Amino acid sequence: MPDLLIQIGGWLLAILLVLVTLFSWVLLLSGKFKTTFIMPWHEGEPKSKGKVWFVLQSFVLLFAAFIAVMRVDQLLDGHRDNVIENLVYGVAGLLFMRVLGEFKYMGLFRSVDAGEFTRIDKRWLTPFAAVCFVLSWVLL
Repeated sequence: MPDLLIQIGGWLLAILLVLVTLFSWVLLLSGKFKTTFIMPWHEGEPKSKGKVWFVLQSFVLLFAAFIAVMRVDQLLDGHRDNVIENLVYGVAGLLFMRVLGEFKYMGLFRSVDAGEFTRIDKRWLTPFAAVCFVLSWVLL
């Protein structure tokens, strides 16, 4: 049973991360990207401000999916590797920090309503990070 849970949790995590990465690239390449998809945007700031962070985020998500797949393979083979295990702890830690937020604009403990970004964060980004965080713990 634990092997099945590891497989389901790990593969589900990897698939979710890859799907979000692909969705990010579709948004960017289609020209429908808005800075408010990734961070709060205020009048007077350049509209392209978030593109660099959005691209960086997509590569980090893809790398995290790769780590999840490697960890599933390791655990099923009974092989313990401190490097991959520590990377999974790093991914889980980053997801946990994203769920908590920075206490102003994003996360569970946000205190400022930043308009469209807050709505997107509350509805999609924080719950997604929470689900991925829970799935990442299956791999530890």
